[in-house]
Amino acid sequence: MRKAIGIAVIAIVIAAAGWWYVTPIWTLQAMRDAAKNHDTARLSEHVDYPALRQNLKAELGAYLAREAAKGAGDSGSKLGAAIAMAFVGPVVDAAVSPQGVEAMFAVESRGQDATLKVPVRAGDHPIISRAGLSTFRVYGEDPSKGALVFHLEGLRWKLVGIDLRTA
Repeated sequence: MRKAIGIAVIAIVIAAAGWWYVTPIWTLQAMRDAAKNHDTARLSEHVDYPALRQNLKAELGAYLAREAAKGAGDSGSKLGAAIAMAFVGPVVDAAVSPQGVEAMFAVESRGQDATLKVPVRAGDHPIISRAGLSTFRVYGEDPSKGALVFHLEGLRWKLVGIDLRTA
Protein backbone atom coordinates (compact mmCIF):
# COMPACT_ATOMS: atom_id res chain seq x y z
CA MET A 1 0.00 0.00 0.00
CA ARG A 2 2.79 2.44 0.94
CA LYS A 3 4.59 1.61 -2.28
CA ALA A 4 1.48 2.43 -4.32
CA ILE A 5 1.06 5.77 -2.52
CA GLY A 6 4.73 6.57 -3.09
CA ILE A 7 4.43 5.80 -6.79
CA ALA A 8 1.26 7.91 -7.03
CA VAL A 9 2.98 10.87 -5.33
CA ILE A 10 5.98 10.60 -7.66
CA ALA A 11 3.67 10.42 -10.68
CA ILE A 12 1.80 13.53 -9.51
CA VAL A 13 5.05 15.45 -8.97
CA ILE A 14 6.34 14.47 -12.42
CA ALA A 15 3.03 15.42 -14.04
CA ALA A 16 3.00 18.80 -12.26
CA ALA A 17 6.60 19.52 -13.26
CA GLY A 18 5.82 18.60 -16.86
CA TRP A 19 2.74 20.81 -16.86
CA TRP A 20 4.75 23.72 -15.39
CA TYR A 21 7.45 23.28 -18.01
CA VAL A 22 5.18 22.88 -21.07
CA THR A 23 2.32 25.32 -20.42
CA PRO A 24 4.31 28.50 -21.15
CA ILE A 25 5.16 27.05 -24.57
CA TRP A 26 1.51 26.14 -25.15
CA THR A 27 0.43 29.62 -24.05
CA LEU A 28 2.79 31.33 -26.48
CA GLN A 29 1.69 29.02 -29.30
CA ALA A 30 -1.99 29.69 -28.55
CA MET A 31 -1.36 33.44 -28.49
CA ARG A 32 0.60 33.34 -31.73
CA ASP A 33 -2.10 31.26 -33.43
CA ALA A 34 -4.82 33.63 -32.19
CA ALA A 35 -2.84 36.64 -33.45
CA LYS A 36 -2.24 35.00 -36.81
CA ASN A 37 -5.98 34.29 -37.15
CA HIS A 38 -6.89 37.76 -35.82
CA ASP A 39 -8.89 36.07 -33.05
CA THR A 40 -8.73 38.84 -30.46
CA ALA A 41 -11.15 37.08 -28.10
CA ARG A 42 -8.92 34.01 -27.84
CA LEU A 43 -5.81 36.16 -27.58
CA SER A 44 -7.37 38.25 -24.81
CA GLU A 45 -7.88 35.12 -22.69
CA HIS A 46 -4.12 35.22 -22.10
CA VAL A 47 -3.78 38.92 -21.27
CA ASP A 48 -4.46 40.82 -18.04
CA TYR A 49 -5.07 44.23 -19.66
CA PRO A 50 -5.34 46.28 -16.43
CA ALA A 51 -2.03 44.85 -15.13
CA LEU A 52 -0.39 45.32 -18.53
CA ARG A 53 -1.52 48.96 -18.74
CA GLN A 54 -0.33 49.67 -15.19
CA ASN A 55 3.05 48.05 -15.93
CA LEU A 56 3.58 50.03 -19.14
CA LYS A 57 2.65 53.31 -17.47
CA ALA A 58 5.25 52.61 -14.77
CA GLU A 59 7.90 51.55 -17.34
CA LEU A 60 7.36 54.65 -19.49
CA GLY A 61 7.15 56.94 -16.47
CA ALA A 62 10.48 55.65 -15.17
CA TYR A 63 12.03 56.07 -18.61
CA LEU A 64 10.81 59.67 -18.89
CA ALA A 65 12.05 60.45 -15.37
CA ARG A 66 15.51 59.12 -16.28
CA GLU A 67 15.54 61.19 -19.47
CA ALA A 68 14.50 64.33 -17.56
CA ALA A 69 17.28 63.71 -15.03
CA LYS A 70 19.84 63.48 -17.84
CA GLY A 71 19.01 67.04 -18.88
CA ALA A 72 18.74 68.31 -15.30
CA GLY A 73 20.06 71.79 -16.16
CA ASP A 74 18.08 72.06 -19.39
CA SER A 75 14.62 73.54 -18.78
CA GLY A 76 13.52 72.40 -22.26
CA SER A 77 14.21 68.79 -21.36
CA LYS A 78 12.24 69.12 -18.15
CA LEU A 79 9.32 70.73 -19.95
CA GLY A 80 9.38 68.08 -22.66
CA ALA A 81 9.45 65.29 -20.09
CA ALA A 82 6.59 66.88 -18.13
CA ILE A 83 4.47 67.14 -21.27
CA ALA A 84 5.29 63.57 -22.25
CA MET A 85 4.40 62.33 -18.74
CA ALA A 86 0.97 63.93 -19.10
CA PHE A 87 0.33 61.88 -22.22
CA VAL A 88 1.67 58.52 -21.01
CA GLY A 89 -1.56 57.39 -19.33
CA PRO A 90 -3.96 58.14 -22.19
CA VAL A 91 -1.57 56.81 -24.83
CA VAL A 92 -0.98 53.55 -22.96
CA ASP A 93 -4.72 53.16 -22.32
CA ALA A 94 -5.38 53.51 -26.05
CA ALA A 95 -2.44 51.40 -27.22
CA VAL A 96 -2.83 48.41 -24.89
CA SER A 97 -5.61 46.73 -26.79
CA PRO A 98 -6.20 43.33 -28.35
CA GLN A 99 -4.84 44.72 -31.63
CA GLY A 100 -1.68 46.02 -29.94
CA VAL A 101 -1.05 42.69 -28.24
CA GLU A 102 -1.79 40.93 -31.53
CA ALA A 103 1.05 42.90 -33.14
CA MET A 104 3.50 41.46 -30.57
CA PHE A 105 2.57 37.89 -31.47
CA ALA A 106 1.84 38.12 -35.19
CA VAL A 107 4.54 36.42 -37.21
CA GLU A 108 2.98 36.86 -40.62
CA SER A 109 5.38 37.70 -43.37
CA ARG A 110 4.64 41.24 -44.47
CA GLY A 111 6.48 43.71 -46.63
CA GLN A 112 9.29 45.66 -44.95
CA ASP A 113 7.28 48.90 -45.07
CA ALA A 114 4.12 47.31 -43.66
CA THR A 115 5.89 45.67 -40.71
CA LEU A 116 4.81 47.07 -37.41
CA LYS A 117 7.68 48.36 -35.30
CA VAL A 118 7.00 46.76 -31.92
CA PRO A 119 9.81 46.98 -29.35
CA VAL A 120 9.20 43.49 -27.96
CA ARG A 121 7.94 40.65 -30.14
CA ALA A 122 7.52 36.99 -29.33
CA GLY A 123 8.76 36.16 -32.83
CA ASP A 124 9.30 32.74 -34.37
CA HIS A 125 11.88 31.58 -31.83
CA PRO A 126 11.07 32.99 -28.39
CA ILE A 127 13.43 32.52 -25.48
CA ILE A 128 11.64 31.61 -22.24
CA SER A 129 13.28 32.52 -18.95
CA ARG A 130 11.63 31.44 -15.71
CA ALA A 131 11.59 33.57 -12.60
CA GLY A 132 10.24 31.36 -9.84
CA LEU A 133 7.20 29.13 -10.08
CA SER A 134 4.69 31.77 -11.12
CA THR A 135 6.53 34.05 -13.57
CA PHE A 136 8.25 33.68 -16.90
CA ARG A 137 9.68 36.16 -19.38
CA VAL A 138 9.76 35.83 -23.14
CA TYR A 139 12.60 37.38 -25.10
CA GLY A 140 12.80 37.76 -28.85
CA GLU A 141 15.89 37.26 -30.97
CA ASP A 142 17.53 40.27 -29.25
CA PRO A 143 17.06 40.04 -25.45
CA SER A 144 18.38 43.58 -25.01
CA LYS A 145 15.14 44.89 -26.53
CA GLY A 146 13.06 43.74 -23.58
CA ALA A 147 10.75 40.95 -22.57
CA LEU A 148 7.11 40.03 -22.24
CA VAL A 149 6.28 39.14 -18.63
CA PHE A 150 3.74 36.43 -17.76
CA HIS A 151 2.29 35.45 -14.38
CA LEU A 152 0.40 32.34 -13.46
CA GLU A 153 -3.21 33.18 -12.59
CA GLY A 154 -5.00 30.07 -11.46
CA LEU A 155 -3.96 27.46 -14.01
CA ARG A 156 -3.46 29.95 -16.85
CA TRP A 157 -0.49 32.11 -17.79
CA LYS A 158 -1.35 35.74 -18.52
CA LEU A 159 0.64 38.56 -20.04
CA VAL A 160 0.93 41.18 -17.30
CA GLY A 161 3.89 43.33 -18.27
CA ILE A 162 6.49 44.39 -20.76
CA ASP A 163 10.06 45.03 -19.72
CA LEU A 164 11.11 47.70 -22.22
CA ARG A 165 14.80 47.64 -21.30
CA THR A 166 15.01 51.38 -21.82
CA ALA A 167 17.78 51.92 -19.28
